Amino acid sequence: MELLLPLLLPLLLPLLLGMCPPGCTSHAWTWRERGGEAKAAPGAPPSPYVAFLRGKDNHTCGGFLVAPAWVMTAAQCLAHKPLTVILGAHTPRRREESWQTFQVKEYHCHPDFTSPKKRKDILLLKLNGKATRDGHVWPISLEKSRVRGGTECSVAGWGYGTAAVTVIKQRDCLNQYPGLADNLICGRSRSSGLPEKGRAGDPLVCNNKAYGIFSYRHSNWPGFYTHIAPYLPWVNSVMKSA
Repeated sequence: MELLLPLLLPLLLPLLLGMCPPGCTSHAWTWRERGGEAKAAPGAPPSPYVAFLRGKDNHTCGGFLVAPAWVMTAAQCLAHKPLTVILGAHTPRRREESWQTFQVKEYHCHPDFTSPKKRKDILLLKLNGKATRDGHVWPISLEKSRVRGGTECSVAGWGYGTAAVTVIKQRDCLNQYPGLADNLICGRSRSSGLPEKGRAGDPLVCNNKAYGIFSYRHSNWPGFYTHIAPYLPWVNSVMKSA
């Protein structure tokens, strides 16, 4: 048998790989203890709360599940409605058994939103059903406290997984951009060009909670995020009344 093993191994290896292809492990996603930064294995979803929003004319946005029937994203994504919400996908390019797909029943844009650079870039989507919590999908909590400058966070989105983001002190950001609107967070990514300009709605995650919503970039430095906490009274009122 020992003599036959070297001859049989080349024949058995493709069979074994076919039974358990790369990425079939149930531990593809792990959180680091500090900074809320996550690292995904190839083919794994960026995070179980991340939503892929598919709009008209092939426009896309990011988003994240905050309650079984609610997804939060950027108000600028309203321009691409009607939106289809996909949860639990490893890739949005082909349908998988883990997908949970919803149409949007109600769009709740902040009433004072005019443009990303003038703040209030926040939109709530009420789904036409409730997401089922499983190993691929579950909501994320919202961070109510202020995160200090220098805190290591992460931003998650389709196409790039996650990118580490350092929150910049508001004073330093205002010195660089004197006309910066209130309730915007500045974050510097270690990865050049991330998050991408067209990925509005991706969540900024600090301490394992959603802290901001990616809104826009200024050249390659930094990324600007809508600070969620100041809008929580509006968020709660919308979700309770709808």
